[in-house]
Amino acid sequence: MIHYRNYTVEDFATDEKFRQWIIEPSFETESFWKNWLEENPDKQSVVDQAIALLLSIHENDEDDDLDEELIAEHISRLVISAEETKTRWSLPLIQYANWRSRAIKVAAAITLVSGLGWYYYKSHMTQGNASYVEANVAMITKTNSFPKEMTVLLSDGSVATLQPGSSLSFPKKFASDLRKVFLKGEAFFDVAKNPTKPFLVFANETVTKVLGTSFRVKAVDGENTVMVVVKTGKVSVYPEKEYETLSNQEDREIAGVVLRPNQQVVFNRKENRLDKGLVENPDLLSESILNQELVFDDKPVAEVLNTLGSMYGIEIIFDKETLTGCPISTIFKEENLKQRMNAICQAIGATYEVVDGQIIINSKGCVR
Repeated sequence: MIHYRNYTVEDFATDEKFRQWIIEPSFETESFWKNWLEENPDKQSVVDQAIALLLSIHENDEDDDLDEELIAEHISRLVISAEETKTRWSLPLIQYANWRSRAIKVAAAITLVSGLGWYYYKSHMTQGNASYVEANVAMITKTNSFPKEMTVLLSDGSVATLQPGSSLSFPKKFASDLRKVFLKGEAFFDVAKNPTKPFLVFANETVTKVLGTSFRVKAVDGENTVMVVVKTGKVSVYPEKEYETLSNQEDREIAGVVLRPNQQVVFNRKENRLDKGLVENPDLLSESILNQELVFDDKPVAEVLNTLGSMYGIEIIFDKETLTGCPISTIFKEENLKQRMNAICQAIGATYEVVDGQIIINSKGCVR
């Protein structure tokens, strides 16, 4: 299977499957690229430039059946020109709308003719190429447009704390072998441990790989550096190009920078270089300003849960009748959300799980 994540504008523009989607869209190509972009939202800009490049060639040439070599020559010449003038290919709104309208009409027509075509297509792909279907799971994107931190709960029990202006893209449910998320901005991650299922954070040409630990990634668009700071556990950081290239070679070990508690690495995007050192700013090791001291003295557990839910901006679901009259006394200081939930559940003899970004409390009643 082709790995498109490393593709440049020129690579996309000369790829046969990509060109088919732009010039002669079909239901299959429309579905494939729609799903691929949902899984790789950080590549939208590169794809848009490749679309603009292709359409500019075909709009300016009356011959629809351009020779492969001629297309490659056109593209190469235009890319070189763009690099020399430091310009980016952009797609005029009307031209883009016309292309999207044509693509949508084609896909809709095929759907109408085939009747249950989509169902058949999904069934066929599931049986014939399970890895393709799994690799193209629709992604959820959470953007923090508020002036305070945002808590994002992932399906594996991991917690991401997003700084204002940051966004995180992730699947509703992780694949069977990897847990991949895409970050724009800054976030602190508290990753649920799973030795058989690595957790990968893709951010501004870097890949941070962990099995279960807590760390911060700062990857702000427009800045030349990406910073990864480790609070607990062990983290491996790679330039994305090297990671994607070497991860496809089973006989080679991927060489990255390994970080342990109180260590950091700074990735220089222009030089494609990782510089390791000790954490210079201790504040970066703080998971969240929300981990403030809380004192509950013989308070109903429902009140405690509601307080935490409001504080972190998440929904905590529980049976009020079952937990009626359940008092709890505790002091929270620097514990994170997971530690606080574990302490509450242990005190009342309950358990909890994360479902669709919500915490659900399972309890048969208070422990007397």
